[in-house]
Amino acid sequence: MTLRRTAYALGLLLAASTAAPAQSVLYVARPAIALSVSDRSAARQAPVEFTVTMPDGKTTRATATPQMNGERAGTVHYPSDFGNAGMHVGDYRWSARISGREVMSGTFSYRPSKEGQLLFVPG
Repeated sequence: MTLRRTAYALGLLLAASTAAPAQSVLYVARPAIALSVSDRSAARQAPVEFTVTMPDGKTTRATATPQMNGERAGTVHYPSDFGNAGMHVGDYRWSARISGREVMSGTFSYRPSKEGQLLFVPG
């Protein structure tokens, strides 16, 4: 095969391979929530343990480690920072504890969209 034919055949293969993914794009979005609690009166921020209770009653935990030598509160992301986290339709409850004392709590939900994806709904 000559160089010209090889280049032409390669061009057709590239055109075919670039056209196919555009027609079969799979878009995956994972809705997430960032959790962070700070004590404005504290000189240094403490680690914060977050507990999330899933719709089935199971709990999962993650700890937000302070940043910049304690000058800024840390942040955790649900579900990626929580070991056995689940993302299912339903209501979730979260709580934040500093030194074993609950300092804040809240809720969020996942709801199905018309397209069948999960939507994050803050509480």
